[in-house]
Amino acid sequence: MREVFSQLPVNLSLPKVRRTPAQALNSVSSKSGLGVYASADRLFKGAIFGRDSLEVADDLMYIKPRLVKNILKTIASLIGEIQNETNEEEPGKIIHEYRTPIVDGKRLDQTSREIYERLSSIWGGDDGSLAYYGSVDSTPHFIKTLATYCQEYGNEILIEQVRLRSGKKESLIWILEDAIGWLTRHLDKSDSGMIEYQRKNPRGIENQVWKDSKEFYVHKNGELANHARPISSIEVQSLAYDALVLAAEILPSKKPHLSSRASELRQTVFERLWMPDKDYFALGTDFSPKGELRIIETITANPAAMLDSHIFDDLDENDRQKYISGIAREVMGTGFLTDAGTRSRSLSEAELIDFWDYHGSYVTWPKETYDIAKGLRRQGLKSLSEELENRLVNVTRAARSFPEFFYVDARGRILGVPTQTRYHGDIIPVDSSNKPERIQAWTVAAILAILHRRHKYDYMDAPTDPWRLALQKEVLQHIPHVPRLRSNKELSARYPFYPYAINQGS
Repeated sequence: MREVFSQLPVNLSLPKVRRTPAQALNSVSSKSGLGVYASADRLFKGAIFGRDSLEVADDLMYIKPRLVKNILKTIASLIGEIQNETNEEEPGKIIHEYRTPIVDGKRLDQTSREIYERLSSIWGGDDGSLAYYGSVDSTPHFIKTLATYCQEYGNEILIEQVRLRSGKKESLIWILEDAIGWLTRHLDKSDSGMIEYQRKNPRGIENQVWKDSKEFYVHKNGELANHARPISSIEVQSLAYDALVLAAEILPSKKPHLSSRASELRQTVFERLWMPDKDYFALGTDFSPKGELRIIETITANPAAMLDSHIFDDLDENDRQKYISGIAREVMGTGFLTDAGTRSRSLSEAELIDFWDYHGSYVTWPKETYDIAKGLRRQGLKSLSEELENRLVNVTRAARSFPEFFYVDARGRILGVPTQTRYHGDIIPVDSSNKPERIQAWTVAAILAILHRRHKYDYMDAPTDPWRLALQKEVLQHIPHVPRLRSNKELSARYPFYPYAINQGS
């Protein structure tokens, strides 16, 4: 059987939520000061996820600083303290998922309670709480986000204390240093020279990164990555690089060591994962059954997350141009770009998986699209960024919700968007098992950030470098321009209703 979170009913359209972004944010915000829950829907309601919370904090850093502070203190309080293979806890490791049977003073509903009990039975939860640490990206993400907060609002947060799960009280500076220790230890023991993951609990999450579906890490010959040995993923490396360089700035005594580790990591990433023949980065690495390091060359959107990091900042200009241009051309090309944003895996790789895996060629995630948009803006490619931002605002308005992801078929039809027009044609069968959550916290945060125009790089001057100007012009000539659509009539014309039904297979 495929590994899925739950069996889901037929889906003809995304539900009509009709909430403003502010209302949607309120629906996923903790009423107990714990930051945000991953969604307001069935699967993740009342659940705190490390990466989801930190993504929201990144996007709302300049809009909701009080909420960001609550997120950072909540995630800090859940840091790992001991070695425990059942819940994959390690000292200094940041939480993946945290659930309690009572949320904001209310007991879980039946569906959420069943999820809680099932996960507790395999991950070591009890009647009071479930804490699971099966993600490798949450720790560098926490370091990066906390350091960014300190840069913007001062270091005073570091002297504040939180109560850990053990009952001990520790300051955020202690927690930051503990997380940095986890990060550097994992670099020390890595055979690839990069941050890797490998589950310790055989019933834990297999791919311990944000694209955690079983099938996502696949070689170009259709062979799944070898989970018997550690696996690296490229976007985690840019998170780790940022964590090291930003922590070095707020911890001067550690700066020489952390800066050196960052340089070593970046050199390894560029040497091992850049594919000159494709002018693009590989997805990551795994090891063959014989123990040989292999490159996962599959073309995915993951490398584009590097655009919103410091990893290219002080490169020689020729190298910087090479990497940024290669990523921008690929991710804004026909293999990825749709009216709902960027596909998670290129259409050129669609045949690698024989169904619509929910991080694959037939899905777009607003979270990922906005990460790429932020990166394009950061790299001075404002017009390209706006093309993605316009698509995100349009499609969420048309959907009248803030979903986890959208299904988009090979023809570029966005499925299930309930616009005002009558639906087009027959119900489209989707060979998958996953129904998107209706209100996902990081989708809401992305839309709020776009509408408020309060990202750090929103006010950058237009690029004057000849290569950036030429790159933008080249890409814009080859993609359909999508403006911000204002009326329901415009939205209905651009996003007609294509109903779909999920075919659950085994």
